[in-house]
Amino acid sequence: MKKEEKNKKTVKKDNKKKEITKTDMLFVDIQIVVTLLTIIIAILFVLNKASFKLFELSLGVNLLIIAFNNYKVYKRSKLTVLYILVGIALLLCLGV
Repeated sequence: MKKEEKNKKTVKKDNKKKEITKTDMLFVDIQIVVTLLTIIIAILFVLNKASFKLFELSLGVNLLIIAFNNYKVYKRSKLTVLYILVGIALLLCLGV
């Protein structure tokens, strides 16, 4: 009896899956591009060919995009607030 109840719960969860739209895929693609750009700028920063401000800007924007995708596309909210706070802090430190 208990096994049947567990199976019913998992079936209910599976029925609530959200289909990914073209707009969601666009935001995921933007996240991939910005993440690759951040990695390239990080490598250039290590090689002393890029400034720290550029890396900080790229990382801050990347974290905000990740937070948006976590909330909108993936429906995960545990780290979303942390991503937003760190992203905003990086962008605020950029202005100093």
